[in-house]
Amino acid sequence: MKEEIAVLLEKLIQFKSTSSNLPELKNIIDFVENFLSDVPDLIARRYVVSGKPSIYLSYYNTYHPDILFVGHLDVVDAREEDFVPRREGDLLYGRGSIDMKGSCAVIMEMIRELSKESQKPNVGFLFTTDEEIGSENGVKYLVEKEGIGGEFVIIPDGGEDFQLVVEGKGVFHVKIVAKGKATHGSRIFNGENALDKLVSIYNEIKSHFHPEPCGDPDHWHNTINLGKMIGGDSVNRVPDYAEMYLDIRFVHPFTVQKMEEMIKEVLSKYPDTQYELISTGNTVFTSKDNPYLMKYKRIAESILKRSVPFTKEHGATDGRFFSERGMAVLITAPKGGNIHGNDEWVNLNSLVDLFNIFLRFVKEK
Repeated sequence: MKEEIAVLLEKLIQFKSTSSNLPELKNIIDFVENFLSDVPDLIARRYVVSGKPSIYLSYYNTYHPDILFVGHLDVVDAREEDFVPRREGDLLYGRGSIDMKGSCAVIMEMIRELSKESQKPNVGFLFTTDEEIGSENGVKYLVEKEGIGGEFVIIPDGGEDFQLVVEGKGVFHVKIVAKGKATHGSRIFNGENALDKLVSIYNEIKSHFHPEPCGDPDHWHNTINLGKMIGGDSVNRVPDYAEMYLDIRFVHPFTVQKMEEMIKEVLSKYPDTQYELISTGNTVFTSKDNPYLMKYKRIAESILKRSVPFTKEHGATDGRFFSERGMAVLITAPKGGNIHGNDEWVNLNSLVDLFNIFLRFVKEK
């Protein structure tokens, strides 16, 4: 199986499936469908939203199987040489090898292996092509508009070396605009500085968050980053318009709604201000005593012959779209490195381990 997975992954890496390359995004989804076209009883459904293609596959006519595997085939930009896969021992290098075409190759080979079963399991498989730019036209659309989901959702796209990610922070990106009154910089008493107003707003919003250093080595608390501020056009002129962009990350049980309520409350004290939500997503939270999760952990530890720890993820993942609808989510990953960097790599032996874990998990009653 190691060679089959490696050869398939090499083919996937050669697709320059960056978010802006719509023809290649279509081509790689075509490749997935063609690769699995001879699998008996497999139902394939194609979707294209704003040019971003996706494919959902299942053995049964359902959008909500017992287990749903989710993978993305889009990648971030890379050097030309990163789209030419190369092997060095047990390592395979190339853009997307760990993030996450390697895991997608495992899922595709597992689908073929499951075709040998006389009684097919109630499992679904979803491949999308816009995860690297927020999943608006992939997972988000398919979950919210098409109703795709599962009792237990596995996303092999996070954590390190088979860690079990069961909590992930929510994301709240917001643009805040303040208006003032322009005047000459020597007569500030005749104007109202829009930038000053934003600074006051930011400091008040920031007071709702933990100060740094926080004393928590895992920093598992709500955080805020002032990512961008714009305003003014001259050093000697009071700006009458300014805007800032905030990146807020929050933990369970906080929600997007609670974050928005806090922003509204602060802005209500400042006239001539408004906000616009740029991107939001709720937390991922799966109870450690979830039966599916407990079964997966037992199987993973049996195959790997070591303990597999639970962990948390600071960044937002596709898991948020499933978790906010009450679905149990597990995020995990094989062994690899240099994600989004030059010479991205994955360990081929870890892909075989992932294959064996997935296969036993799906087949074991």
